Amino acid sequence: MIMDLIDGIGGVFLFSNDPKRLAEWYRDNLGINYDASPDCSSIYKSFEYRDFTDASLKRTTTWAILRTDSDIAGKPRTGQINYRVKNMTDTLSHLRAKGVSIDKTEDYDYGKFAWVTDPDGNKIELYEEVPERI
Repeated sequence: MIMDLIDGIGGVFLFSNDPKRLAEWYRDNLGINYDASPDCSSIYKSFEYRDFTDASLKRTTTWAILRTDSDIAGKPRTGQINYRVKNMTDTLSHLRAKGVSIDKTEDYDYGKFAWVTDPDGNKIELYEEVPERI
């Protein structure tokens, strides 16, 4: 039985040795104005929208550039897609039943997170958002 577990993209993450420089390029060339952590190790932009099935729910998709300690100059880039899930407990149960190892889980006031790795070694982040009601 195929389950309907994913209901959107929670975020897109790029990695850079110099996040500020890369973010400035995106700002200057594509008009993405961003926020940043005090040390510029995390630069991000949240795009807000309304849930299609319940317009009282405000959702966000986050675009971010994160610092990597690995030297990636001149090397193929890798990224991480954040998939929004409807129910983290159900999703993790399903993945475990399929033999997928859960690398890590974390809970915050704004949502639940879990990380897995696909067969090619790509990191995947799962996110169950705590929706903001208006």
